[in-house]
Amino acid sequence: MKIIRNCALALGLTVRYAPWNAFLYILVCLIPGLFGGLRVVLVQRLVDGGVHFGATGQGVERLMATGSALVATLLVWFVMERLQGYEDKVLEIRLIGKMGPDIMEKLDGLEYAAFESQEVQGILQRIGGEPWENVKSCFGGSVRTVQTLLSIFIMLGVYASVSPWIGAGIFLLAVPMLALNFQATRRLHALIRDTTASERRLEDLKRLMQNPDAMYEMKVFGSQELMAEKWRRFAGGVEAETRKAGGRVLALEGGSRFLNITYFIFIIITLSHLFLQGRVTVGQFAAVAGSLHSITGQMLNAAWTVSDTFRSALDVAYYREFLRLPQRRDRRDVDALAHGDIAFENVSFTYPGTDRQVLKNVTFRIKAGERVAFAGENGAGKSTLVKLLCGLYEPDAGRVLMGGVDVRDLSEPLRRKCLSVVFQDFQEYELTLRENVALGDIPALSQDGRIKEALEQAGGAQLIREGKGLEQSLGHLEAEGRGLSRGQWQRVAIARAFLADAAFCVLDEPTAALDPIAESRMYENFVRIFHKNGTIIISHRLASARLADRILVLDGGRIVQDGSHEQLMGTEGLYRTMYLAQSSWYAESPEQLPAGEADESGMEPCPARAGGTVTRTCPPKARESQARHPEKAGERPGLEEAGENGGQSWPRDTAGKRAEAGGAGEGIGQERTGGRL
Repeated sequence: MKIIRNCALALGLTVRYAPWNAFLYILVCLIPGLFGGLRVVLVQRLVDGGVHFGATGQGVERLMATGSALVATLLVWFVMERLQGYEDKVLEIRLIGKMGPDIMEKLDGLEYAAFESQEVQGILQRIGGEPWENVKSCFGGSVRTVQTLLSIFIMLGVYASVSPWIGAGIFLLAVPMLALNFQATRRLHALIRDTTASERRLEDLKRLMQNPDAMYEMKVFGSQELMAEKWRRFAGGVEAETRKAGGRVLALEGGSRFLNITYFIFIIITLSHLFLQGRVTVGQFAAVAGSLHSITGQMLNAAWTVSDTFRSALDVAYYREFLRLPQRRDRRDVDALAHGDIAFENVSFTYPGTDRQVLKNVTFRIKAGERVAFAGENGAGKSTLVKLLCGLYEPDAGRVLMGGVDVRDLSEPLRRKCLSVVFQDFQEYELTLRENVALGDIPALSQDGRIKEALEQAGGAQLIREGKGLEQSLGHLEAEGRGLSRGQWQRVAIARAFLADAAFCVLDEPTAALDPIAESRMYENFVRIFHKNGTIIISHRLASARLADRILVLDGGRIVQDGSHEQLMGTEGLYRTMYLAQSSWYAESPEQLPAGEADESGMEPCPARAGGTVTRTCPPKARESQARHPEKAGERPGLEEAGENGGQSWPRDTAGKRAEAGGAGEGIGQERTGGRL
């Protein structure tokens, strides 16, 4: 019953996505199923008519009519087979075009936690990279199975008219042949399921071998032999399982072929005996003997077709499991907010499948337009806060609110207006440079000015001037594709956030691949560009936290400190300890200058330490001051003055104006004069 349900699902999906092509495919498959038995009858009549004409000189008209019918049958058969191949390809193209978007919609509707589940990963692995191919194979196999069985039953009737024993032999041997092939297919299916985990490991190792960064690191540490040993171990496991199951499969398929040969010999002996006794005509003998290869081939083909359909139906079962994966439970139907504040209210969270509570009763509020940094040691829960804020997970307890509404209830357009995120594990899309940046705001795909501006703000202007500019393909999928360094990919990812221009830009370790000076300049760009928007910064380099209006310190899943940099440095606590520890790395750098001197980059010297030396990498106070307070960059508020970053203008604004731009009194998603949303 499970196989029948899966075949019905494949039929339903094919008819849903390509109804006319499915109908034509069924038609061009079933009609040739009638021709096998018809051809045997026509050959018999043609031979008997020829014998009769040779003996009597009569019946030429009947002989010509039979010959013409046989030629017409063979011609239609040929045309139908060609149409069958054409419709098979058209069905594949239609299914790819229609199923792909539906699969993407299903994936979009899954809980983010599902992608971290081993069970779900197994389902995604088993449906393969082309689930539409499984659906098409199951549908086509079902139709061809009906065609083959129809042809065999018609041939059985024709053979039974010659001899009941020949007809009975087809039935008696076809059943065990099908049973043996079924068992072979079941064992192959079990092999696929048992080796899925090992094959997934092999795929991961293959990706590592194709990754330049991974290969570079393996060469540096000399770890190729370890990876090769892992490959041998997992590949050896797959090979051992395949050998064990393969022996049984070969035995079962060998038994099926033995029955096929046995039936061939049986027909020859029976037919010769009947002919010698004069119980069959010359035409019957010639027609049946001439079709022996065809009927035995059809029986073997029937066994294989049914077995392949059986295997495809089992593959469709994986797609059925995929369709049954639970969807997100949130509504995602809120289109406007009364204000733009973010709030965590008594939030606790534990990752699915683990026991450690990452967040414990966390409560805080971020006002619209406020710049906030989260600090803490690794594993304190900083990135988890971002995932909860983006609605990727549902908290175990408490609420995560944007504008007083649960973030998981925001509509997708409103969520994009509220939040843009640059993750530390950003994705490298092998698309054009234009498409890579425009993923931050799809309507801007054709707006060259905005895309170029976003790249310049992210420090990626050089990418525009090289190669084909915005049309340059990134990655190695195309011959002219350009490979980027990790830092360059990071600039592209940051440009996406600049282009999105959301109410809050969340920066989750976005500059981890940049050097400290480039990072300092990048954060200055963030603050300058988002001076009217809210910014949430997560970085292990606490120098960037100084750019925030407010710093929240996490420890053990709890908020343990809350205040400005000056306030937290004036109080004994975790932030002061971490900041001083990081500062000591810079101050004790071997590349040092005499106290009171500036290096050639214009970096302002730090106060002298013991020994009268300072580091080159201490950021200038003037730059830090302008980054934290762009409204104080000149003498008169409201004007603009050239800054240090490429001569770009720094908008002047007062703290009050910044609050007005995204204050609690204005709604996100609603009309507002001069607003960004």
